[in-house]
Amino acid sequence: MIPFSVIGGFLGAGKTTLINRLIRQPQTPRLAILVNDFGDIAVDAALLGAHGGDTIALKNGCICCSIGNDLSRALGRVLDSDAPVEHVVVEASGVANPGRIMDVARISSELEPAGTVVVVDAGAMLSQLEDRWIADTVAAQLACADLFFVNKLETLDAACGTAALARLAQDYPEITQVHEAETAWQLITEHGKRTNRLAGETPAHAPFCSRSLVSERALDPERLLAWLAGRDDIYRLKGWARFARGDTQLLQYAGNRITWTPVKTSGNDNTRLIIIGRAGLPDANEILAAITVVGGGLESPSTSFRAC
Repeated sequence: MIPFSVIGGFLGAGKTTLINRLIRQPQTPRLAILVNDFGDIAVDAALLGAHGGDTIALKNGCICCSIGNDLSRALGRVLDSDAPVEHVVVEASGVANPGRIMDVARISSELEPAGTVVVVDAGAMLSQLEDRWIADTVAAQLACADLFFVNKLETLDAACGTAALARLAQDYPEITQVHEAETAWQLITEHGKRTNRLAGETPAHAPFCSRSLVSERALDPERLLAWLAGRDDIYRLKGWARFARGDTQLLQYAGNRITWTPVKTSGNDNTRLIIIGRAGLPDANEILAAITVVGGGLESPSTSFRAC
């Protein structure tokens, strides 16, 4: 039987960063990694073996397979492929219950449950558990974890970090602190096999929705920050933002933190963003009108921002 692990956690916790680190570790076995979006998997030329359709083959023997809208079909492609697979890893959606995904392995004759890892954003967890819109979703993710990776502690002061860890330790003893989701593969396999909890009841579905933004207009960072500061229904924002001076930066927002990272582009790329939040978000055109440049342009940002 093939070991089967699930990596879960709320939007922006650091799941994809963890995946990106796993595929680069020399001690990692031949993994089949099932992901929602290839665009977030950072496969460089030194690691890339072949890219075809919904599958990426890596030179280290690992493969990445896009889930699309059908996990069962993607899993079937992996199990039926000629590539030798030593371990299957599924990256759960940020609003999914990873325990329900683990149920796939529990009823399969080819898969062996090997642990559910939940990545926790230390700076956002406490407020998430108090948010009436998403608390049930976050609590359900925590409840089915065999191992926690507490991420982003470096973004907090000592008192806030201690409070976040103490809150988790009340109910969950298997906690590992990580920086930028950096960890060793053996932690996942050793801890994951030690305890394998059954998933709790699925909570009432939180009313999430998303908006895709594409525009030739440059993003105005000050207007974006003002717009975010005035809302409590935005959980995740990511994508590429073009600024008035012509440069493009990768934008990541989660847990009231926003970061900007310069990227090399052709210089005339459109702004392309995805926003995930509660149901009732404004439509894409209204959001673009609120966050893009009006009249003269502004310089692009170069620092991280945290909304307290």
